[in-house]
Amino acid sequence: MAISEKIQKELKRANRLRIRWRMHEIQYRLVKGEKDKDIMRTVMLSERNYYKYKRKISVQLEQIQKERTDSAIWLEIQTLKDRMSGLYRALYERIQHPHTKTNELPNLVSTAESVAINILKLEVASINAIQQSNRLETHVNTQLPSTSKYKELPKISYNSNREESDLLEENTIVETTNNKIIYED
Repeated sequence: MAISEKIQKELKRANRLRIRWRMHEIQYRLVKGEKDKDIMRTVMLSERNYYKYKRKISVQLEQIQKERTDSAIWLEIQTLKDRMSGLYRALYERIQHPHTKTNELPNLVSTAESVAINILKLEVASINAIQQSNRLETHVNTQLPSTSKYKELPKISYNSNREESDLLEENTIVETTNNKIIYED
């Protein structure tokens, strides 16, 4: 019994390695610009399996791109806030310095004020974005049945051309301000 379990484990491991190699090979050849039929022949896959692997690769690349985009935006916002905070500190020190001329004070104070306001606006925008994202995710998760085969959020698309009666027929509408977001499975 233990030998057959070891054999099954080894077969599963070999199959996972083969699948990983095929996906890597498909991705490499797609980047090179080869045609789908040539890749299918080279990797020895049926058309159905090839497109299944291609879809998996696409999903993986989308996820990587989304993570990179989100982290890049967050990093840029943090960098901007840090730089603006440094600028605000420098302005504050210049205002407090005893050798600062009184005719420079109004310009320094107004600049410091606008920098502080912009820092607060960045903070409020990031907090609002996080709250809105959490609300939307919670609402979408409540729309999915608990036994749904979809473990991820469905894709969200904006559609303003549809009639209100068409929208009422579907129970997949999320309202945000004046726009409607319709998601599809």
